[in-house]
Amino acid sequence: MDVGRISARALATAAAAALLLQAVPAGATTAAASPQSVCGSGYGVIDSLPISTGKLWATVYLLYNSGNGYNCVVTMKTADIGTATYTQARIQVSGSSTIHRDSGNFTSYAGPVRVKAAGKCVQFGGIASDRGGQTFQSLSSWGHCG
Repeated sequence: MDVGRISARALATAAAAALLLQAVPAGATTAAASPQSVCGSGYGVIDSLPISTGKLWATVYLLYNSGNGYNCVVTMKTADIGTATYTQARIQVSGSSTIHRDSGNFTSYAGPVRVKAAGKCVQFGGIASDRGGQTFQSLSSWGHCG
């Protein structure tokens, strides 16, 4: 048995494995998340906002669960997926000055942000940024007052 040949083969196998591991960024998943899977069972999409400058950076989704009266907001990145960039999902309920948000450097989405808003209007939005840190945002008008 040629030890040199075995060592070379083992080294080549280890190098190939290392390259494969580098191809999938930390925090990335193999299956893409959906707004419904992020918010959980019972939530359905009722509105969305693009975060766009001619290039679509992300989409902000507003979901509602009629079973519990909660809204949920998620900002799903469409650019720089797999790269941690500043991303935010936010929602505010009419009659409250509190803006509920989830923000940070995320690889695929911000959220979920859930608030009880049955019978009240909400304003929702989000922020996405490019790799250089320039931010882009979108904010809805007040609505979904059911």
